Amino acid sequence: MIFVLFGIGSSILLLGVAIAIVLCIAAWLALRKIWSGAKGYPHKIALEPSRTPLKVQKIPANAPGDAADQEMVSTSAPRPNEIDCLKDSADLNESLAMLAGKYSLDEITLATSDGLLLASSRKTSSADAVARYTGMYAENVQPWPPGVMLFGLEHKGSFLVGIVKKTGLLVQEPDQDMVRETKDILNWWI
Repeated sequence: MIFVLFGIGSSILLLGVAIAIVLCIAAWLALRKIWSGAKGYPHKIALEPSRTPLKVQKIPANAPGDAADQEMVSTSAPRPNEIDCLKDSADLNESLAMLAGKYSLDEITLATSDGLLLASSRKTSSADAVARYTGMYAENVQPWPPGVMLFGLEHKGSFLVGIVKKTGLLVQEPDQDMVRETKDILNWWI
């Protein structure tokens, strides 16, 4: 027995209802995405899904050292939260130098995605090295050279690349607090 409602067969009626439900779900997902993007999180860093994180070298749990050594290290080195990279700095480069000191880095450099030097914690940064590292980041060349860590961030519609250099760098993934503070420094100076 075929049910007919206003001259429309039941299979066509069910197909129309299914299409209407799918369109409502798609519209709801699109609006949800727009609303979440419009909230404007100031420290949200857009990560690229095509990048794969490098494996972290495991440090043995029974590493040499006792509690006295750990206490000496914790009291001699300032905690990253104790240093304010914006106060008492004259410019962007000086703020980056304070950030490098805060996280015990040899150097931190910011460049545009096309390889132009924006700012650096050192007065003499090699433009060739900056261009080479931003090219490596753009092409997702891995592994990165020893002692170098690269990260991306967006600032006022421009995509920037952060280049961190540290002797004996084991982890090649950026500290999220360091990335957040870098973004704060950019917002303060630019």
